[in-house]
Amino acid sequence: MRLGAVHDHCQNALYRAILPLRAMQQRGHDVVWPPPMGVPDLDRLRGCDVVHIYRRVDADVWKAVSDLTRRGTAIVYDNDDDYSTIPPESPMYKHYSGSTGRRAFENTARIARAAHVFTTTTDALAERYRRFGVESVEVIGNYLPPGFAARVSPHDGIVVGWVAGAEHRADVARIPIGDGCSGSRSDIRMCSSTDLGLKGRYRYRGVVPYDALPHHISGFDIAVAPLSDIPFNRVRSDVKLKEYAACGVPWLASPIGPHAGHGEAHGGLLVPDDGWFEALDQQQTIAAAAERWEGVYRRAVELASSDARQPAGGVVAL
Repeated sequence: MRLGAVHDHCQNALYRAILPLRAMQQRGHDVVWPPPMGVPDLDRLRGCDVVHIYRRVDADVWKAVSDLTRRGTAIVYDNDDDYSTIPPESPMYKHYSGSTGRRAFENTARIARAAHVFTTTTDALAERYRRFGVESVEVIGNYLPPGFAARVSPHDGIVVGWVAGAEHRADVARIPIGDGCSGSRSDIRMCSSTDLGLKGRYRYRGVVPYDALPHHISGFDIAVAPLSDIPFNRVRSDVKLKEYAACGVPWLASPIGPHAGHGEAHGGLLVPDDGWFEALDQQQTIAAAAERWEGVYRRAVELASSDARQPAGGVVAL
């Protein structure tokens, strides 16, 4: 197959578009990559069997969907967040609060209905889209790139680490994670894109490029993944636990959303002491999901070949 890509310009595009399509290249398919920022380029996309669109809902994307479906191209649309549930502590809240967030979600649902197959990360988010009339839905979680691991970094003392972006301000506000460590001898080392303002034995590490993430995680003795019980967190991915475990670091996580059922009573996944890297390297990298992504693209092509629907059109302004 010839596969085209369009994606939002954000870190999660790696998991939801770039890694799946790289896996398709490994399987012998031809991938047409987008220009910088992931914008749609019709000249590149025409002639593709399938076009994979991650999260974008702008007017250019709608134009591309209309043009491509008219030509018989299959469309796979993907989204992994519900912007209508962003908590007030998130820096995105000022852009997606109230009715604006609801319209943003409704826009993604409209383009998901126009696509031949919609993909997402969790059953909870899939069900939400089904309630908005999206019929063809596939749930495929986030998987790691091959070789996501690093050797343990030697250090003194016990380090508790948290890979946390700015959206986790909501969790700091609701969970006394700082209090849990302030009286211990642990040194909290945190990789985050925003200083979460914890007190006591806390070090903010600054923005960590994705390629450097394994090295930083390998410096943890224990990794934590706190999630407060709010709607936004209930549809999040479990990829953070996979990142921790792939680096051989045991984790403690909240039993919320994607973490539920992952062995929270045991303090992490039940993997032998000497089997953390091997287990996650074989079972949680993108190679494990490549066949499922390939099946999605083939299914979309089949649906497109018998599609009698009118081309999608119209945009809801934000």
